[in-house]
Amino acid sequence: MTQSGMGDSYDSAVIGDRFQLARPATILARTASVAPIGFTRLKSDHAPHGRTTDVPAENAYLFHVQLRPAEVDMWIDGKCRPATTTAPGTTFLFDLNSNPVAEIRSSYDNIRFYLSQASLDEFAFDQGIRGIKGLASSRLAFQDRVMWGLANALLDSVERANERSTLFIDHVALTFCAHVVKAYGNAAIPEDTASGGLSPWQLRRVLDFISAHLNDDHSIAELARECGLSSGYFSRAFRQTTGVTPHQWVIRRKVERARQLLLGNGLGLADIALVCGFVDQSHFTRVFTKLEGESPGRWRRRVH
Repeated sequence: MTQSGMGDSYDSAVIGDRFQLARPATILARTASVAPIGFTRLKSDHAPHGRTTDVPAENAYLFHVQLRPAEVDMWIDGKCRPATTTAPGTTFLFDLNSNPVAEIRSSYDNIRFYLSQASLDEFAFDQGIRGIKGLASSRLAFQDRVMWGLANALLDSVERANERSTLFIDHVALTFCAHVVKAYGNAAIPEDTASGGLSPWQLRRVLDFISAHLNDDHSIAELARECGLSSGYFSRAFRQTTGVTPHQWVIRRKVERARQLLLGNGLGLADIALVCGFVDQSHFTRVFTKLEGESPGRWRRRVH
């Protein structure tokens, strides 16, 4: 453990050793300046697995959201906490100062959320929340619909490394922090923590910046700096002003540019995908179809 109380439990290699997996897919969000917020998919189709290794003490928290049923018992501070079979959506909250060790007796599939106390403190301070001493739940295993939704939202990003959007991952990280502070923090939440919207000059500046760098993979922190705001405040203010998240705004602008190019006859779909900042034609087709309800090729034929 480092002097600051932050370890490397968000590192894919460390996580893999603990669960006897070969570098599980991991995403790191950099919305906090002190430490990343980590998302990892832990999946194995083989059983039994035995116990995971001991966890070095660390001022941090883990949430595990089960994507399918699994047979697992837990040891917390050396004491057995039987959980038997968990259903999809079952969520666990662990304090990494309590050495959570799992006895896994089946195949399993879950999304692991990592959040350090330092990142939690930074997020809470940005929200005007004081006195959060940690996260806790009255039960070892419980159902949390928000965490279940976030876990499923992360699946594509975890598995398709080349298509990851920093803006989307940042948005999930901020949503995750806001939820766990409210649901599992032990501090009083101000009645009105909503921010105002962006001022006209801030909105104009950030939209001009996005348009000029549409193909770049920006973080929320970069966009926030254009407005002189923190990441958390900017994300809320942008959504309040535009009705969508920064990630959704960028995707819509890319599809809008693609529609303009599809109206011409000079470029093929693969070329349009690259011009508009998509990874490849397959990525372009999935995003375009989701927003427009039909593939780019079909849209082009219908319009023409």
